[in-house]
Amino acid sequence: MENTPYRTVFGATGKIGRALLGFLSEAQLPTIAVTRDLGRAESLPFVEWVAADMSRPETLPATMENSVAAFLVSGMGANFIAEQHNVITAAKAAGVKSFVKLSSAAAGKSWPAHIAPSAIGQSHRKVEDLLKASGLDWTILQPTGFMQNWLGEFSKRVKEERSIYEATGDGGRAYIDLRDIAEVAFTVLKDPAKHAGQTYILTGDEVLNYWQLADIIGTVIHQKVTYVPLTLEEARERMEKTGMPQWTIQTLITYAEVQRNGDATYVSNDVQQVLGKPARTAAAFIADHIEWFR
Repeated sequence: MENTPYRTVFGATGKIGRALLGFLSEAQLPTIAVTRDLGRAESLPFVEWVAADMSRPETLPATMENSVAAFLVSGMGANFIAEQHNVITAAKAAGVKSFVKLSSAAAGKSWPAHIAPSAIGQSHRKVEDLLKASGLDWTILQPTGFMQNWLGEFSKRVKEERSIYEATGDGGRAYIDLRDIAEVAFTVLKDPAKHAGQTYILTGDEVLNYWQLADIIGTVIHQKVTYVPLTLEEARERMEKTGMPQWTIQTLITYAEVQRNGDATYVSNDVQQVLGKPARTAAAFIADHIEWFR
C-alpha cells in the first residue's frame, strides 16, 4: 500500500459494495476492500482485501493506510450508530480527506415531514450528523427502495404463482437499481472534491405501483402477472409467520404505509446529474434478471 493513493470500501462483500468494487477495479483505481471474513473476498485486479471489524476500533487503522477517500455501507444492527462512528473517527485519524456514506432516503427531505422517521431513518440521520461534525469532506447518498428487493421471495411468488402480494395499495415509488447506486458512489470516489458537501437523493426516474410493476413483469416474461393487494394487517401476519424480528416488521409496515398513502412518489434527478445518463428502468432490471421471474 506504500505511497499509493487508495479508496477504501467498507461493506465490500455486500451487493452494493461488490458492484462498487467492480467499477473501481475496471477503472484501475487501487482499492482497499474491507470485510470481517476474508473467506468472502473476491479476487479483483487493483483490489486488496483487509480484515477488520467496525465494532473493534483497533482493527480499523490498517484499512485506511494511504487512503484518500472512504465509502461506508453496513447492515442495520443494534450497534449501527457506534460502529459507523468508529469508522468515521478512524478515517479522520488516518488522514482520509473524503468520506462517502450510504444513508437512506428515510433520513432525508424525501421522507414525508408529517410522518416520524423509521428506526432506520433515525439511525442514518444520527450518523449523518456525526459525519458532518467530523471535519471530513463528506458526501451522503440517500437511496429509495431497491429493485433488488424484488429478487428472492418476491420473484419466487411471481415464478410459482404469477402473483405479487404487497400492502402498498395504489401507491407508487421511484425504485432504484443498486447498480446505479454503486455507479454514483464510484463517480463520487473518482473525484470526491467535486462532490464534497453534497447529499444526493437516489431514485429511479419513474414512479411505479405494483399494478404497473405486475404489467411490466408480465410483458417481459410473456405471462400474465397479477397484483394481490394486502391490508397492512395481512402483511404483518405474513411477516410474523417467517419469524422476522418485530423492529424489521414495523419498519417495513411503515414504509408500506407511506407508499400506500401516496407519500413515496418523490423523484430526484440526482442520478442523471451525477452519471450524465438516466437511471436504469424497471423493465430493464426485470429483463436483466428474467430467470428469477420466468
